[in-house]
Amino acid sequence: MLRQRAGKWTYKQSERAAYVADFSSDLAAATPATITLDYILDERMREFYGEGFRWFDLARTQTWAQRAGTYTISGSSWGSHKPEKFTRTIEPYMYLFPIPQGQLDGMEMTAEEKAAYQNPGYPTE
Repeated sequence: MLRQRAGKWTYKQSERAAYVADFSSDLAAATPATITLDYILDERMREFYGEGFRWFDLARTQTWAQRAGTYTISGSSWGSHKPEKFTRTIEPYMYLFPIPQGQLDGMEMTAEEKAAYQNPGYPTE
């Protein structure tokens, strides 16, 4: 029922106008045999848009670079709606947050031990 409801569109945000489209049969037809990790990530992206879960989903599934390394967005300047393609380099170390410097400073360790304690790719000072 939820997928059927989600498949009925009545408004197109990019055009700020009424829009009628019905994808409910496609969404309701999903079965365990057709549901993949990509399907789940796409559905979570739509359901939780703007709620701050996307990075965590992509980092947890190790798909951040694959799914978000290249993206298209409308214009980089004010008022520009021309789609532009952007590519960013997502290094493996970026899947982890750095350990805060304040936490490292409060530890009674040598500089070498602190460097080993910090997540790879981040400096200790």
